[in-house]
Amino acid sequence: MRKKAPTRTLLYFTLQKSTYAKSHPWDPTPPTVYRSARRGKIHKGYIQYYFATIPEYQHNFIIKQSWKPEKLKKYLQEAFEIVSPDDYYIHPDLRCLLGREEHHPDLPPMSLMEAMLGEREKLSTVEIILPSERRLGVKDTLAVLLYPYLPRVNSITLVGGDETLCASLADFFYGEFGILTMNEKRSAVNTSSYKRSFVLDLWSGEDETLKFLDTMVKNGYNTKVKT
Repeated sequence: MRKKAPTRTLLYFTLQKSTYAKSHPWDPTPPTVYRSARRGKIHKGYIQYYFATIPEYQHNFIIKQSWKPEKLKKYLQEAFEIVSPDDYYIHPDLRCLLGREEHHPDLPPMSLMEAMLGEREKLSTVEIILPSERRLGVKDTLAVLLYPYLPRVNSITLVGGDETLCASLADFFYGEFGILTMNEKRSAVNTSSYKRSFVLDLWSGEDETLKFLDTMVKNGYNTKVKT
């Protein structure tokens, strides 16, 4: 019997503007969680998306009342209990509401990054935008993330990053797969060659990640998860 491919679950917390959490002291209402009908393809498996739309304000009968970080954290935890995901991703606006003391990873979950890459049918040229400051684990993250695709990649361009990191990545890509790398100070987004490149930008901003997830929220034929 053929072994069934594993499926990881990811819970995305997105902010619902100008809405109130429907809860009362005598009858608290849990967060609303949706399951997307669409699955993502990751290396040797799939990723199932879930979404929790978090209201912008706490419930209040009279005035707008901003979330207190501890109450918001508890509200998010209730969503975790509904789904029990393998990974999660919190919208930057929600991270701000949680307060500065709340720690969040610098990078999106590995399974989400894999899913974003998995959307590409062809991947021959890659442009990697590196962090401007030195961070631990960048080489290992890229190695694991790109490894399934590198056998069919012809060229890699490294944008930014310090000399030590670029040299280490160049040695890895050439030593393991014979891929030569180029170094640029800024992205070639405005050049004609960009049309054929896949840009892996996970450090200079979250625009691509948010666009990917928000599209899934709007077009995912989501079904409400029963509590």
